[in-house]
Amino acid sequence: MTNIEYNNELIQKYANLRRTINEEYINIHPIQRGGILTPEACKALISYGDGYSLCDNCLKGRIDQIENPPVGEFLKDMAKFLNIDNVMVTASARESKRLLMKVISKKYPKRKTVVVDSLAHYTTYLAIETNNLKVREVPNSGEPEFKIESNDYENIINQVIEQEGELPLLVVLTHVDYKYGNYNEPKPIGKICQNFRVPFLLNAAYSGGILPIDCKKDFIDFIACSGHKSMASSGPIGILGFKEEFHDDVMVNSKIVGPISLKSFPNKICTVMGCPPVYGAPLITLMASFPTIVKRTREEFVKEEAKKANYIVEYIKNINGITILGKLPKIHPLTNIKTDCFAEIAKNHPRKGFFLRDEFKKRGIIGMLPGISKEMKFSSYGLTWEQVKRFSNAFLEIIKKYAPI
Repeated sequence: MTNIEYNNELIQKYANLRRTINEEYINIHPIQRGGILTPEACKALISYGDGYSLCDNCLKGRIDQIENPPVGEFLKDMAKFLNIDNVMVTASARESKRLLMKVISKKYPKRKTVVVDSLAHYTTYLAIETNNLKVREVPNSGEPEFKIESNDYENIINQVIEQEGELPLLVVLTHVDYKYGNYNEPKPIGKICQNFRVPFLLNAAYSGGILPIDCKKDFIDFIACSGHKSMASSGPIGILGFKEEFHDDVMVNSKIVGPISLKSFPNKICTVMGCPPVYGAPLITLMASFPTIVKRTREEFVKEEAKKANYIVEYIKNINGITILGKLPKIHPLTNIKTDCFAEIAKNHPRKGFFLRDEFKKRGIIGMLPGISKEMKFSSYGLTWEQVKRFSNAFLEIIKKYAPI
C-alpha cells in the first residue's frame, strides 16, 4: 500500500504538462532566450531524455570518458571553443563556482577573501558563503550605467593585502551581469590578477554561447558557463573550464578504500562526486547544439544580435517615463529599463501592476515578471526582425491606449 492513491484525479493532475509558450508567444524572458533548444537538440532530447541514457556505453565509469556518443571529444572541443586547457561539465554555472572555490580554498588555505564585482549574481555570494569565505565588492558607478572600472579591482586587491596580510583567494568578474546586461571586458582584470598572482574566474553564465570568449588571450584561469542559460541546452548543466596548472587540484581521483569490502574507486573524481550529474538530456542537448553555438558566436552573428537590442533601445528610449539602465550601446541583448510611465498607469488600473503583463500577452508577448510595472528586464536574443519590431511597437501601443499622446 502506498501513501497516495492511484486514481483518475491523480492522473489528470499530471496529464497535460505541455508547454507551448515559445510556439504561441514571443518569449522575451532574459533567463531563457539563450537556452532555447536548437532543432538538433530537440531531436536528441527525445532519444536521450531518460535518466542515465548517456551511460549506455560507459566503459570506464566516468561520463567524460564516454566515447559513444562522443562526450570526451565534445569536452575537448568545448575547451578549444573557450580556449582553455580543460573543461568539465557540472550541474550548473553556480555549481561550477561553488566547486571551484572549494578547490581553491584547499590550495591556498590562508587566503580567505573573494573579490567580486558589485553586480555579481546571488549565486556567486552563496558560493562564497557556503565555503566559509569572505567577500569584498568592487563598486559600480550607479544609475544609469552601473559601470565597473577595472582599476577598482586593483584598489580592492591592495586593500585586502593591506588589511589581511594575504592575497585574495580569488577574483571574480561577471562577464555579462544578470541585472543590466552590462558587458565587462575581462582582459584588463585578467592582467591585474596575473600581476598579483591571484586566480581569476570569469562568470560567463549569460555570455558563454552568446559572445566569443578567449580565456588565454584574456588571462582567465577559470570560467563558469551555463548551458541552459546561454548554450541552447535543457537544464541543468554548467561548465567549469580551468588552466592546466589547476588540473590536479580540480580532478582529484578517489583514494578511499573500504576497510572490510576493500572497495576502491580510483577512476572517480571527488570534486564532482565521482561523475558530473548530467547523465542524459542536459549533456546530450548541449552537445547537439554545440555546432550552432560555435556559429552564433562568430562576429557577424554577435553584431546582428546587438543591432536588434539597440534597435529596441532606440525605439523606446524617447517614450516619456522610460529610462534605459546599463551601458549603451548594447553588446549583449539583456536589457533593463525603468518604466515610470507603466507604474503610473498601474496606480489606477484595477489589475494594478499585472495589467502590463496582460497587455503584452494580448499582443503575443510573454516573459516579463507578473505584477511588476516599475522596472522591466528583457532579451531580444534570437528573435527575428519581425518579432523585434513587434515587441518594440507594443510599448508605444500600450502607452497610447492608457495615456494618449
